[in-house]
Amino acid sequence: MSPEFIISVVEDDEDIRGNVCRYLECSGFKAWGADSAEEFYVRLLRDRADLVVVDIGLPGEDGLSLVTRLAAQGVPTVLMTARADLDSRIAGLDAGALQYFVKPVDMQELTAGIRSQLRHIAPRAAQGDALAPWRLDQAASRLVAPNQRFVDLTSRELELLGCLMVTPGVMVTKQVLTEAVGADEAEDGFHRIESQLTRLRRKTLETTGTALPVRAVFGKGLVFVT
Repeated sequence: MSPEFIISVVEDDEDIRGNVCRYLECSGFKAWGADSAEEFYVRLLRDRADLVVVDIGLPGEDGLSLVTRLAAQGVPTVLMTARADLDSRIAGLDAGALQYFVKPVDMQELTAGIRSQLRHIAPRAAQGDALAPWRLDQAASRLVAPNQRFVDLTSRELELLGCLMVTPGVMVTKQVLTEAVGADEAEDGFHRIESQLTRLRRKTLETTGTALPVRAVFGKGLVFVT
């Protein structure tokens, strides 16, 4: 497997997180860990993740919520949890996880499962930096993906992306975003922005085959990741 693949392990048990990351590194991957969904979001601002291994029982935002968010962005995930009951398995797979591993996890089996999932995104990784950047065509109200496919935008989607893409890689706060799109109340306005962003992520993935690189910084704002 290509060493260009980067795996993130979101697990609050430090020993388990460290052991999984070390095993993945020895297996030819690059790996980094986070002890919560919130730490993962912050770390994701500077480090890529091609696949995310998630524990369900995380402090703060739980693993199922994180998997749901990542699935909406087209990021592959596998769950690694102590919950072995059928209801938990079904909930995990319904949330968007591609595979479900019960602790204690056999490291060879986990790695084989990760390799299996990454084969589906190998062509994307092989293209790497050769792809063009995302581009916002204000005149045509379109978002142009790196593969040159485009998404037709509503006026509100255009306003939101215009605000995020003017400073790519930099977090835009809730207050700035709500003011930019003309929302009256910060919290209520930001909830509407999040709903709008969910629809835009789905539309972008369906139209271009590429996940929209907008990341949420828990409780703070959004960033367009370059």
